[in-house]
Amino acid sequence: MRQFSLFLKGALLLTAAGLLSRFLGFFYKIFLAHALGAEGMGIYQLIFPVFAVCHALTASGIETALARFTACSDQKDSGEFLRAGLVLSLAASCAAAFVLWGFSEPLAVRLLHESRCAVPLQILACSLPLSAVHCCFSGFCLGRKKAGLPAAAQLVEQAVRIGAVWVLCAVYAQEGRAVTPVPAVLGLLAGEAGSALFMLTFSSGVFSGPSSFRALLSKARTLLSMAVPLTGTRLSLTLLQSAEAVLIPVSLRRYGMSSADALSLYGILTGMSLSFLMFPNAVTGSISAMLLPVISEEQARGNEKKISLAVEGTLLFGLSMGILCMGLFLYFGRELGEAVFHEPLAGEFLRTLAWICPFLYLTGNLNSILHGLGKTSATFFNQLAAVLVRILFLVLFVPFFGIQGVLWSILASQLLLCVLGLLAVSPHVTPALGLDLYVIRPAAAMILSIGGVHLLKQFRLLSFLSALPGLLALAANIALAAVVYLALLLLFGGLRLLRLLRPGRPASSRHK
Repeated sequence: MRQFSLFLKGALLLTAAGLLSRFLGFFYKIFLAHALGAEGMGIYQLIFPVFAVCHALTASGIETALARFTACSDQKDSGEFLRAGLVLSLAASCAAAFVLWGFSEPLAVRLLHESRCAVPLQILACSLPLSAVHCCFSGFCLGRKKAGLPAAAQLVEQAVRIGAVWVLCAVYAQEGRAVTPVPAVLGLLAGEAGSALFMLTFSSGVFSGPSSFRALLSKARTLLSMAVPLTGTRLSLTLLQSAEAVLIPVSLRRYGMSSADALSLYGILTGMSLSFLMFPNAVTGSISAMLLPVISEEQARGNEKKISLAVEGTLLFGLSMGILCMGLFLYFGRELGEAVFHEPLAGEFLRTLAWICPFLYLTGNLNSILHGLGKTSATFFNQLAAVLVRILFLVLFVPFFGIQGVLWSILASQLLLCVLGLLAVSPHVTPALGLDLYVIRPAAAMILSIGGVHLLKQFRLLSFLSALPGLLALAANIALAAVVYLALLLLFGGLRLLRLLRPGRPASSRHK
């Protein structure tokens, strides 16, 4: 019960911080889209595949390894794991920053096919060591189930980034200069600096007591035993994903679009539509971050029943949220695109991509479960298959069908990734819940809630909302549909279900 309480507390802290951070980031994206324009957003989004490659190479594998090994270590060993992780990650990130700075021009021209990305890449290089510090401390804290510090650092990063970009844009406007992606990347650098400084300030107690060189070397070897294969797999995937990101505007140009139009469509899709789609990941991502150490501990104890319950609870939560978001984006997608970004295409893309919501919000948690079980190879091959499917769609369909081919590639790959993840975790699940609880009841609740809001609007029973500003009225309609959905889920047996999944309840008493 204590482990479940720690998990729940950590997940709630990360969820609260994630929701607030996403809420701030969402309006930041609106501000950025208006300041940069669609083409500027496209250029800004182009540099992130390069950042993802550098992050995979220098920090992400070590962060996951730290979370796993500190979860099974005492306080002294976990502190030494953190020291070793910092040394490894900082050395790798400084080397990557040096290479990225020196080769920014050829990378921008030959890889990204956009010379205006050179300066943003140089600024991005400076953020890599800071990001490494942030990631190492986050992995350590999550492994110790102390989610408060990473949650606070997430908010600090977002607040510093938004504040820096707002000030820089105001300076540009005062000087009469056109706003380019450079202020946005400087804001990213400022945010990483703020979060790294915050982590160092409030985690100084971790470094109390000396560590011998032999102990650090031993811990570094242990970390590398997991981090190296994990980094290799993530780097391979990230390279393919980066090639995919670069291939999208190139394929759109082959379809017959100009370079400016291709960048604009890419900016609308990645900087606007996907911002809506990824917003609920603030909740599912928090569950995902806390699942890895919990699953690792239960596997070390040989407790397959708790692992099975964790998987089933994850599936139920992800599908319930995904089905709700699918209905909301299908019904309100066009209005969201026009009201928020003043861009009808953003709403149309959102409505097309809404179908992936139930699968999208499951896959991150499924990957965390597999990492916690030590099955990193399974996640690699699953993600590799999904990326290859996307690239295949881009090559075969985008030159003939344009942006629709890009949307089809996202839909097909996400469905495949989810199915492969479910197959990989299935050996660790002893089914206790029926299909009706996973799909039928949430789908019925979604249809009734969205249908109810539609009928109320048709009969003008929500006319009092018309007095509100357009975006606020839209938010009120969405909130009303979500509240009705949750009420219907409870009415359809949600409270009984919570009792069935309560930690410590004997397996024989659960629903068969």
